[in-house]
Amino acid sequence: MTAFFDTSAIVPLILREPHSQAARTAWETAEECFAWKWLKVETEAALVRRKASAPAWQLWRTIEASMSWVEPDGDWIEPLKTFNRGVGLRAADAGHLFVMEHCAAGLENLVLVTFDSEMTKAAQRRGLAHFTH
Repeated sequence: MTAFFDTSAIVPLILREPHSQAARTAWETAEECFAWKWLKVETEAALVRRKASAPAWQLWRTIEASMSWVEPDGDWIEPLKTFNRGVGLRAADAGHLFVMEHCAAGLENLVLVTFDSEMTKAAQRRGLAHFTH
C-alpha cells in the first residue's frame, strides 16, 4: 500500500489516542508514506498543545524524516476553494484531501489514511481509496 496520511492519522502514531493501533497498522503496512507539508504545522501544534514529552518529539522527527512531502504547484488556492465547495470540509482537511486527490492521479494504489469521519465520507464520494481499520 502507498499511503497518504492526514494529521488525524499521524498524531496517534506519536501520542496515545483511540486510533493509535490502527495508525500503527497503516504505517507498518505502507510501502511509502506521503503527506501534504501542512501536516508538519498541524502535528507540531498538537504536540505543543498537548505538552508532548521529549521521546514523543523524537518519534515525530523520525516520522517526519521518513515521509515523502508534497506541496501543490503554482497557484492552488482558487482550485482548492472550488474543490471544497464540493466537499465542504474544514480548511486544512480540504487541503489534505485536495492534495491527496492530485497525488492519486499520478500514484497507483494511493490510499488515504485518516480517522476523520467527514474526510472519509468526502473521500468516498470522490471515489478515493481509504484505509479501513
